[in-house]
Amino acid sequence: MGREVKPEIAMDIMLYSFASIFHINPEEAKNTPLSTIIRMLELHGVVEELKADEIEKQTRALKK
Repeated sequence: MGREVKPEIAMDIMLYSFASIFHINPEEAKNTPLSTIIRMLELHGVVEELKADEIEKQTRALKK
């Protein structure tokens, strides 16, 4: 697994990721409830997995 990160650094990383992915000003993102940030990051992860699966499927179809 990954290395252990201090909780305050983990929170900053999560806030940075949220702001970066959703193009939100980090200062404004600080006002977002933590549960919303976590949920949106989870949804983003699922969407990225689905996109990767579709790309892989299309790549396999082209190789046939």
